[in-house]
Amino acid sequence: MPRRAPRQKTHGQSDVHAQAGNHCRALVRVDGAGIREKIKQGFEKARRDLDNSRRVLDQFQQTDQPQFTRWLNSHFGALLTELRELNLKLAADEAIVFLVQNEVMFGGGSYARAYKRVIELRDNPEPPPPPPPPPGGDRDGKREPFWRRPDWGNPDDPDDPLKAIFEEMFGGLGPDERPWEEPGRQAGQPPQAVAPAHVSKRLKELYRAVVRRLHPDSQREMTAQKTEWWHQAQAAYEAGDVEQLEVILTHCEIGESGTTAHTSAALLQRITAQSKSSLREIKRQITGQRRDPAWNFSHRTDHAVLADQMRRTFTEDLKRMRYQGQQVQAMIARWKAAAERLQPPRRRKSQPPNPEFRF
Repeated sequence: MPRRAPRQKTHGQSDVHAQAGNHCRALVRVDGAGIREKIKQGFEKARRDLDNSRRVLDQFQQTDQPQFTRWLNSHFGALLTELRELNLKLAADEAIVFLVQNEVMFGGGSYARAYKRVIELRDNPEPPPPPPPPPGGDRDGKREPFWRRPDWGNPDDPDDPLKAIFEEMFGGLGPDERPWEEPGRQAGQPPQAVAPAHVSKRLKELYRAVVRRLHPDSQREMTAQKTEWWHQAQAAYEAGDVEQLEVILTHCEIGESGTTAHTSAALLQRITAQSKSSLREIKRQITGQRRDPAWNFSHRTDHAVLADQMRRTFTEDLKRMRYQGQQVQAMIARWKAAAERLQPPRRRKSQPPNPEFRF
């Protein structure tokens, strides 16, 4: 009997069987040292730039500004007092002008009558209206919800005449959707207190760890950076932000240990992004403060030149404010003189009642 040649498998069948029998998964080892080193360098640069910018801003706020203020008061005390008093007087007169113009715009009439009404209202202010009573009754000092007020009826009372209306409006809703009911609570029982969803075990653990490191009572020196982290931790705990608390705790741990060996790359990237955001805000403040005459005052030696500049500036401001004050006072004086010439309104004589029309 001739021997049968073996049956050859097609290419498609061999691939299918090979795929069905291959249960192994290859693991490729990736060296993340280069990626982590790059992330670490970005973090260190952002932190270094942030510390330098914060140091410059603290130098201005804690050293330059106090020294400049003391120097200014010692050289221009009388001039500053005159400017301050004139500014207060001008603000009060401009407030009267603003009220009179509003009275003319919305109440009509002449400026003289509007000025008279404004002055009378200023001298005899109206008492504030009493607060409106709360709609509905109170139970144990708490305001009743609208569905339990007397004018709305009580859906738990079977003899309530409005029960049919409530059933028609809310009868098709499930117990979880009815505003006056809670799941698993019988009628007449007080509502159960529900714990906030953001209060978790992890959140409390992180907050306790942050408090041990940043609480003001446990600090020898409460720096501006620690104060910022402390306020951020309070806000993060109130909002239930676990990630933000992890970032703040990592900041504290890096500051204590001085290394990022135990910090994950993802957390370093998150901290770097926040540091860059804070750096942009501080640079914006520095850009605005550079125009202040107190900028870098502790390192300036040309105080005589600065004194001449400030004297010219104060003299120009005083001249401008005096001119504005004269213009405003002249306007108010014209309104006052016209208001004094106003005649009291005449009362119309009442007509005798007509006997044919008694209504």
